[in-house]
Amino acid sequence: FSLPLFADSFSEGDIVFAQKRGYMVWPGMLLAKHSRAGLVQFMSTNDRHHIPYGKIWPYDDRSKKQFVTSQGLEYEEFREAMSISESILYGCGLSDGTDWRLIKAHEEPRISKDLALPQGIREVIYVQQVRKQRDTLHVEGEFIREINALRSSLTRNKQDYPSAQLAFNQLQALPLSQLLLVRNFEAVDAILQLCRFTSEDPQKAKEAKRVRALANILLTRFASHFMLPYTTSGFWSEFCLLSGIYRRYTVDI
Repeated sequence: FSLPLFADSFSEGDIVFAQKRGYMVWPGMLLAKHSRAGLVQFMSTNDRHHIPYGKIWPYDDRSKKQFVTSQGLEYEEFREAMSISESILYGCGLSDGTDWRLIKAHEEPRISKDLALPQGIREVIYVQQVRKQRDTLHVEGEFIREINALRSSLTRNKQDYPSAQLAFNQLQALPLSQLLLVRNFEAVDAILQLCRFTSEDPQKAKEAKRVRALANILLTRFASHFMLPYTTSGFWSEFCLLSGIYRRYTVDI
């Protein structure tokens, strides 16, 4: 790895590489500097974490040579994170023929584009539409149980890969809906985080790669229940918006 720098080596707003514990190195923006850690917003995923300066590197050619690997570029979300970073810095995205995968659109509830209606009214109409899918919630209990099983099988201190595989299989078999997903923001976020899962044990690299692949497959299935075509980050932005609206206007049903 490139040698990490200290706080004085960075400025707020810098594009950097950073590594959250348990995850691969990822491009992000340094939002704020504190005494021992910086607040980094990771590209594409938009999640924010305080990262020790020893796990933050400059976004330069030396770092890119080490952190932008063929393995990392297998994941659409990492490719998009790099493209966003390059666009911010240089006004262009990756130029290596990256194949952006798009997903077929489905007719799903969405916010009305009728600007004649007040925003609040459009949001209420969306909630009314998505609540029509309430008959799909019969699997919600099982969905939450399998997400929790997945979380407990892949912790900092324990990685039970067979149990994780079983949970992924069960989740793939469940019928899903947009309503189920917007009601369970933390569950969807857990799968998003697993798309960047790594193991600190080098001998478990293949298992960790399998976890990332399964998480990406499941996240792609989640995205298919929203207005598409979208890249993963496009789905995530819409999902966060719609989940927030749903939770503001409803109580548990």
